[in-house]
Amino acid sequence: MKRLTGSRFASSLSTACVLSMLTPAAWGQPHGTQPGTLRAPLEPAARCTECHAGETTPAGQTYMAGDTWGPSMMANAARDPLFLATLTVANQQIPGVGAVCFRCHTPTGFTGGRGTNFGAALDPVLGDNDGVHCDTCHRSIVPADDPGAPYLSNAQLTFSDAPVDGVATRFGPRNDPAISPRHPSMGSAFLRDARLCGQCHNVDHPTLHRLTPEGQDTGQAFPLQSTYTEWAQSDFARRTDPQTCQGCHMPEVGGDPLPSTRIPNSPTRAGQRRHDFLGGNEWGLSLLRAAFPGELDAEFDSARMATRANLRSAATVAFVDPPATGAAGATVRVRVRVTNNTGHKLPTGYEDARLIWVQVQVGARVVSGAYVDDELVRDAQARVYEFEPGHMVNGRPEHSSFVAQHTVVLSDTRIPPRGMMPDARTAPVGRDYAGGEGGSLRHWDDATFEVPLPATAGDVPVTVRLMYRATTKHYVEAIAGANTTDNRGRELLRLFNATNRAAPFEMASVSTTVRVTAAANPPDDGGGCSVGPGAAGEGVWGAWGLGLALAAVARRRRRPVRS
Repeated sequence: MKRLTGSRFASSLSTACVLSMLTPAAWGQPHGTQPGTLRAPLEPAARCTECHAGETTPAGQTYMAGDTWGPSMMANAARDPLFLATLTVANQQIPGVGAVCFRCHTPTGFTGGRGTNFGAALDPVLGDNDGVHCDTCHRSIVPADDPGAPYLSNAQLTFSDAPVDGVATRFGPRNDPAISPRHPSMGSAFLRDARLCGQCHNVDHPTLHRLTPEGQDTGQAFPLQSTYTEWAQSDFARRTDPQTCQGCHMPEVGGDPLPSTRIPNSPTRAGQRRHDFLGGNEWGLSLLRAAFPGELDAEFDSARMATRANLRSAATVAFVDPPATGAAGATVRVRVRVTNNTGHKLPTGYEDARLIWVQVQVGARVVSGAYVDDELVRDAQARVYEFEPGHMVNGRPEHSSFVAQHTVVLSDTRIPPRGMMPDARTAPVGRDYAGGEGGSLRHWDDATFEVPLPATAGDVPVTVRLMYRATTKHYVEAIAGANTTDNRGRELLRLFNATNRAAPFEMASVSTTVRVTAAANPPDDGGGCSVGPGAAGEGVWGAWGLGLALAAVARRRRRPVRS
């Protein structure tokens, strides 16, 4: 398999200086394996892919761990251009905070003492560019002498070790792991446990507390990501047989039993899991393809298509009692229901710039949720599902684009998962989702739109789409503008422009037809001040469009655009 490498960074800091910058206690992250303490360092993924890659199914499909992991966002976590540009700006604002980020994004670099704030000491030869790789999971353990472990935030992971000159044990999800000629192998239930994933997929700000909109300190760290907690509070976690992260994001390979290694006479097993780690960042995969051309082009394209399929299964949109008829030039009420099919909020993950919205189109015209000049037009009826962070400015909460500044949750309108019983960390802000089963939150949202009909009679299609965007123009431009230390911001902006500017993706849609009948009281064509339809019916649409534009302008003046 062709493995991603990237450019090698030259180390400019002494080991003592590096380790002093990485002291986790300074950032309130005292648990887990610390820099420079492993006798058997985490190994590069290339060592694992020598055995766990290269074979295909009888139909010619890749399935082995090394092959399916290579083009994933996990494999590229340490060299994702969006992450690196965000990291630089965070370090500019809170010097040294990047050491915490590297716990998740390059456990090999962090535990090896090379995860400095800007990443200048990372060494791809040692596996630092491998991101979240084989050893990250297959050497993860829960320390028997630490009753608080695992610590479900900020990648406070503990890794198996070995005596001097020894080899660390690798763990697999089965009780009878295959014998390896290279390392000891053991079965571990932790590999099947959602808490394994929760160690990285709960992220708290290492220095800043969450404030109320009035500026009062809650005493709790600001939640930068709560995906694991969202799942743990949902019906997915409370089932007799919980539906875990691994069950959805690492689907089983179907068909006949297959070998897990290419070592001769390796045992075959049914139900092996792919290592694509499919999520929602479909644009991120095109970003990686553009950033590292010629490395894994076809694989990145394939992973992006699979991610899009995953997004299409994440939610459904449906009409609730759709209108059948309406008078020409009149307004009808269209009610839709958006249902979250996932085990966490919709959307989830890196929360700063991901958003989903409802787009309503009548005929050829988008009447709500339009996408213009690379931005979502937030008209008066716009229905948006997002997490909006902010900070206090002169005693008032305002939007913040920079992770190092977040202290206030301005809104959290994301749709909860089924059966969610939230706490203060995960409770919605700015939208009421009460009324779910057994006192839980609703895992659906009903939105109502007042929709103007054309001025001429006939059948008109009404289409509702659920649109998803992995990042926004506003976010990328804010990061690029704030980056004064290196060229990561400019490079991110260049790649953003080269990848269709993270254009939105249609997750789901539904259509109906409304019979437009002749208007009961047609307007007088001779009135010079009339806003009724002209010969082509443009008057009503033009007046409505003018109102939309004025509303959008007013909203832009009130706060920075969240495209």
